Amino acid sequence: MVTSLTGRVVTVAGPIDPPDLGHTVTSVHLVSDMNGAATVIADKAPVTIDRLGALALGAQNEDDLRLSAEDVRSDLADFAAQGGGAVVDVTGVDQGRRPDELARLAETTGVTVIMGCGGHAPDRAPEALADEIVREIHEGVNGVPAGVIGEIPTLDLDRPADRAVATAVADAARRTGAPVLIDRAATPTATHALLDLFAERGADLGRIAVGHCDDLATDLDALAALADRGVFVQFDGLGRLSSVYREIDDQDVAAAVLDLAGRGHADRILLSPNVSRKIDLKAFGGGGYGFVAQQLVPYLRFTGADDALLDSITAANPRRWLTFTEGRG
Repeated sequence: MVTSLTGRVVTVAGPIDPPDLGHTVTSVHLVSDMNGAATVIADKAPVTIDRLGALALGAQNEDDLRLSAEDVRSDLADFAAQGGGAVVDVTGVDQGRRPDELARLAETTGVTVIMGCGGHAPDRAPEALADEIVREIHEGVNGVPAGVIGEIPTLDLDRPADRAVATAVADAARRTGAPVLIDRAATPTATHALLDLFAERGADLGRIAVGHCDDLATDLDALAALADRGVFVQFDGLGRLSSVYREIDDQDVAAAVLDLAGRGHADRILLSPNVSRKIDLKAFGGGGYGFVAQQLVPYLRFTGADDALLDSITAANPRRWLTFTEGRG
């Protein structure tokens, strides 16, 4: 008999009560390898201080794209020491997801870790993928349960394989009541079409977070249109330098947060640093897992955010998103 998860948050150590989460960042990578099989990177040398500037501005390095438990342990411990409570690891199977390592990191650092699932599905029938997602939530991977469906990469519903993934994710979300993280589609119209499919399949849009919304930070009406549908708007590229590859900066995101709050959407905002490379860690000059609490929150307060808003976007909203609702069917 499947144990009900309604009203609980599912961590790598098992279900917990939502108030236990505290300050939460909702889209990071802990143990991961972003070196895609089809990617050939010439620079394979270890990341050293003389490479940091070029890497921060977009240079590619094989070692930079690989994170081990030892690489991230001290940064995660610092996150906890600074008041951080929980992180959502959205590493896919094809990105080196290691459930056993996530469980050990949670145990040794004291940080609550929530694991994602369902993000890698080459040529899978929707029914098979949905069943796999449900199993990883209820039975776990070698005993380590997933607590989020996602991160689901950018989908194009005109591609049959992507439509199959979207269908599977929607069905698994309906069946489990789990939170879902999908990447924003290529255009606002395509993103709304994806949300339409979810709604048609019976998934609750209030359980869905739309990631990679940083690039919309200066398109305030587009952000508001997403929030109007009841989804969470997630800014998850925080803590990186602006460059030719990233025109939006964290000040733009802060302004967008205040604008959304002013439009009545304070309860629809999620924030996360984009930790997926060595240079994102403090030891390599990055902002680390604690960037939101240590850098963005003080800036938001300086620009007009009050304590109620700051609590919403760093603790209350993640807690509400991550709490399972009753599954249907």
